Amino acid sequence: MRRSSITFLLNHEPSQDEGTAARWCKPAQGNTPPRVVNPDPWKLESAVQELISVEFRHVCRTKPMATSQPHRHKCTVSGCTTASVSKGLCVRHGGGTRCLEPGCTKRTKRFQRCYMHGGFLMCSERGCTSKAKRFGRCWAHGGGIACSEEGCGKLSVKGGLCWTHGGGCRCNVDQCGRRAYKRFGFRCQVHATGSSQFE
Repeated sequence: MRRSSITFLLNHEPSQDEGTAARWCKPAQGNTPPRVVNPDPWKLESAVQELISVEFRHVCRTKPMATSQPHRHKCTVSGCTTASVSKGLCVRHGGGTRCLEPGCTKRTKRFQRCYMHGGFLMCSERGCTSKAKRFGRCWAHGGGIACSEEGCGKLSVKGGLCWTHGGGCRCNVDQCGRRAYKRFGFRCQVHATGSSQFE
């Protein structure tokens, strides 16, 4: 074991031939037993720091740190570039865990259930019956992030802005500013269903 290693410093049991005791003991005078002399603290700290530096340089030379990011496997479905979650599949193509509710194919959120079937927590505010969004609280009790627009007190949606200031996902039909839904192909309900009851 190298004497410059941390293991040697912390776990080493000195043998008699190393003369460790002799270095820190004053010789006996008459019948008085030898007196142990503790070294100055700054000497020990300096020695420890030196050993740490030597060990660090040794590790850097022998075990260089990885510079590349760990490789994440892609979904095995042809044409999909999303990272796989489990079984070689992304969430959209069957990876991850599914809700225990019979007939539900949504991904679990909490308690092995999706958000619609009980996979959520209730707001921690006393007397509140709303579902928690963030930080254990509902939107009304601080479970969200404020809009980043100066002077706006509304809660932000996607993009760090509230709906008024351009946050969230909008319908991809030209000149339509309604809220878009992923299940409708990022169109609003009006343009997805052709219904006029939301006009």
